Amino acid sequence: MPDVFPAMKALIVRDGKFLAIELEVGRKKVWDLPGGKVEHGEEPMQTLAREVWEEVGMKAEPKDVVGVFHFMRLTDGTQVVNTVFRCDVGSQKPVLPHKENEHIGQLRWFSKEEFLSDEINAPKSLKELVKNNL
Repeated sequence: MPDVFPAMKALIVRDGKFLAIELEVGRKKVWDLPGGKVEHGEEPMQTLAREVWEEVGMKAEPKDVVGVFHFMRLTDGTQVVNTVFRCDVGSQKPVLPHKENEHIGQLRWFSKEEFLSDEINAPKSLKELVKNNL
């Protein structure tokens, strides 16, 4: 039976747009929010801070829970359940990761309408979260 992993994600909003990352998964490109898997023994808020720093180079301050979304990883079928926090990053600018194991192709600020378009490949439950919370 495939595993289920908890993850923490950051909804970073600025000027009516939010920050998303394009992940390269195998031969597919998928849009997601910055964040990642909670490591064994790690506090969820530590995960959020660590992952946002690793993926977009920003120090994020979590404010409130926005909701939850999930997806099945394309590589192994593992289910990932993501708790999303609205985060404040002040005037920091995002940067592509410096770690080689981060498979991020690009960073982009999206309006709600842009993200919900059919051209954007993202988990259905993430699109639903964006639709209902922005």
